Amino acid sequence: MANIRPSADLRNHYKEISEFCKSTNEPVYITVNGREDTAVISASALDELYKTIELMQKINVALTDLKTGRVLSAADVKKELL
Repeated sequence: MANIRPSADLRNHYKEISEFCKSTNEPVYITVNGREDTAVISASALDELYKTIELMQKINVALTDLKTGRVLSAADVKKELL
């Protein structure tokens, strides 16, 4: 279940929100006037998110290479390595 807090909590309970994000690796959604405005996540969760995106981009490139036939056989790779 999403952790949703008003913007005043970010100012008044920052340490609690920070600890929650660090301990659970989950975001806290901040609202302004009752509407979602911002998400707060821990620095380590953000780093993991960036790593995941980078890996997914590399996988997408590899899948595109497979679909377009831009691949080498195992024998060709072995020849290039030797």
